[in-house]
Amino acid sequence: MNVQTEQLENRMARLTVVVESGRLDEARKSAARKIAGQVRIPGFRKGKAPYRVLASHVGEAAILETAVEDLGMALYPDALGESGLEPYGPGTLEDFEQEPDPTFRYTLPLQPVADLGDYRSIRREFERPEVSDGDVDDALLALQEREALVEDSPRPVAAGNRVHATVTATVLDDEDGAEETGEDDDEGDGEEAAGRQFMDEQQLVLSLTPEREPAPGFTEALLGAALEEQRDFELQYPEDDERHGTLSGKRVAFSVTVRKIELVTLPELNDDFAARISASDGEGEGEVGATSLLTLRVRTRERLNSEAEEQASSEFAQEVLETIIEGATFSWPEALVQDQMEHLLLRMDHDMRQRGLTLEDYIRMSGNTREELKEQSRDNAEALIRHSLAMGELLRAEGIEVSEDKLEEEIGRSIARFGEQAEAFRSMYDNEGMRQNLRNELQTRAVMERVASIARGELAEEDSPEADAEGDGP
Repeated sequence: MNVQTEQLENRMARLTVVVESGRLDEARKSAARKIAGQVRIPGFRKGKAPYRVLASHVGEAAILETAVEDLGMALYPDALGESGLEPYGPGTLEDFEQEPDPTFRYTLPLQPVADLGDYRSIRREFERPEVSDGDVDDALLALQEREALVEDSPRPVAAGNRVHATVTATVLDDEDGAEETGEDDDEGDGEEAAGRQFMDEQQLVLSLTPEREPAPGFTEALLGAALEEQRDFELQYPEDDERHGTLSGKRVAFSVTVRKIELVTLPELNDDFAARISASDGEGEGEVGATSLLTLRVRTRERLNSEAEEQASSEFAQEVLETIIEGATFSWPEALVQDQMEHLLLRMDHDMRQRGLTLEDYIRMSGNTREELKEQSRDNAEALIRHSLAMGELLRAEGIEVSEDKLEEEIGRSIARFGEQAEAFRSMYDNEGMRQNLRNELQTRAVMERVASIARGELAEEDSPEADAEGDGP
């Protein structure tokens, strides 16, 4: 058997396998015996007709076709092993030539590849977040609200109330939004037709305080509203990108129907309050001054700092990863994209079933075929493939592994939150699927931490896996 390989575009390959004529002759005889056992020929018992009679009855072409199919399947595993190729999926018999020697040609998809380039040269400035006194004040206010006394109010809406309401909000002067929704300024009844609705909540809970109101002037617009009363009003958001984001400077129309009015009495912010919070959160036991308001404020700032640092680090690492992906070169077979699109379609079906629908229902409503709907997810599928390939290559290039000891350590931390019941939950991780999911999570975390360290310039050249390999002596 002579095996030749040829690399094609898009991570496809062709295997050309040439065999001796004798192997095809043997395959032809075997095919004849198989066919003879499947057909009835007058004058002969099943499977007993001579070759020439069988060939006359079913045709030489049918015998050859079966012989090529069977021999082709038998040859492929050995040819693949001899080629050294790493297939992504099964190969296909593309062509067969009988002369001058029996020649089989297969095409097969290869494993995808990623070249991340010189990703270790990427540098980014990491800005550590700052927690302001106002942030701490807001967090303490949230604790007060958690411990507040809440009663239904028999009176109309007043400042300081907590209101449950149905709320819709529409940006009136958002030209981009109007274009996206395809609405025509010349149709409808005025300005609202040209708006972009960004809020439609049936049960929104609103605290009517300056710190909590959704827009400046919102509380004033609701003052005096009774239960089930609807208020329609417009508000202008101030020019403040940091506070209001995309709504900065926009004019917004609100429609609010009051469903419930509550009186909220906040506990006084003092040492007694701090003691209660510390006790309920299991903090401060055995510590001097742990129940003081000052200590609570310090701990709150530390918690906010930790959360802000974690969030900023996560966003920083994600930006670095996106930079790596943008500068990388990927190659994959179409079969991988098809599989990813099929996976997205199945996930879409699962999500719809959670809402009482099926994918077939959506296909009927949208007017798309299943294949059309699948094709619409191509960009998303390819983005997911790039991300997955980049993560896999980073794991390999950086030599990141999760040992069993690290896995057990993380399992211990994971179940510790169940307190006395912790050991009962350990059995969940006897399942290999659960262990693999946790291992994948730890690997992802390690990769993100590594790329962030690289971009901050915290890793010296000698820390690279390549340097480690060069430094290994005999």
